[in-house]
Amino acid sequence: REAGAGGDAPPRAAMSESSMTALVEALPATLSVGGTSIPNGVRITWSERADRLSFHAEMVEPEDPSVSLNDAGAISIDVLSGERNLQIRLQLFSEIDSAKTRWYATGRGISFELTKLRVGRWGALVAGVTPATIKVDWSQYMDEDEEREAKLYPNGYDIYKMRGAMGKDWGSNISQELAAQRQLQAINTSQPDDEDEEIACF
Repeated sequence: REAGAGGDAPPRAAMSESSMTALVEALPATLSVGGTSIPNGVRITWSERADRLSFHAEMVEPEDPSVSLNDAGAISIDVLSGERNLQIRLQLFSEIDSAKTRWYATGRGISFELTKLRVGRWGALVAGVTPATIKVDWSQYMDEDEEREAKLYPNGYDIYKMRGAMGKDWGSNISQELAAQRQLQAINTSQPDDEDEEIACF
């Protein structure tokens, strides 16, 4: 009987162990979307600024990495990780200045720093649908307002934030002096008629 027709829904057939094994074996070794293909087990995190971007391909102990890329944003990474030969292919969202690319490998993966050919936010690392294995690196994320502020105050000094922390009268010598006097009066517990206490020195 069908569910919703006054009867109970038919019981679901349990998946056998052999069926589950076949399903796992049927999963592709590489996730491919458009011109981008990422092997299973590789995770990519990325962040951007208006003029540049960076990404990190996480993998175990990469060995003998070989990297090729062009201004059109096509990146090929061939590397040995563990006992696997990995082939990572990325078709970036837009063009880059490949001559200014820097990359380095560590025991935890391969990191890239890329310069955009044209200034502007991309909003995505790769062209087309973003694979689930590509994530934003929120620890490095900066929105456009924060980026503009960082350029205005490269040393981290933000006068508006400092004024907010110091009070609205911050920046006025007279106001600072008056505030200091009020603070001194508040902590002064002596009375005007109190006699000075004599201190004997031996």
